[in-house]
Amino acid sequence: FLPEEEIYQKMLLLLYAVFLVMYMELTSGIIRFSMLDTSIRTGEVYVMQVTKITSRYHRSLLITPLIASSVAGLTLLINLIIPAFVGLFDDVSAQRLSESVELTSVYGVALGTVMVFTVIAAMFAVNLPLRIQQMRERNA
Repeated sequence: FLPEEEIYQKMLLLLYAVFLVMYMELTSGIIRFSMLDTSIRTGEVYVMQVTKITSRYHRSLLITPLIASSVAGLTLLINLIIPAFVGLFDDVSAQRLSESVELTSVYGVALGTVMVFTVIAAMFAVNLPLRIQQMRERNA
């Protein structure tokens, strides 16, 4: 039933990962909004700009699958990314790496995880969440 080619299997796995992340995001959003709705109905909380809250949530629903698919793709396609990077310096080593099974084994998973955490650490090193918040406050 599954396709034989590795790239198609990875695409299916990528779709599964994105759908799983979106399922978790939607269920947590439903829980948050139902709690907010209950608080509004009981008079505990008064919300002035409901449309602003929902528009931000809709925006995050677009951004979340993009981030999830890029991180999952980076991890799953590590055996194509590393040989391409090494190929800039040495073609023979890149060829050996692309034929190697180790990149898709435990070493590949560990290397992919290190790369993903490096990207995330770099985003926090430049304090990206604070910069995005400041940019939004300036535009508002």
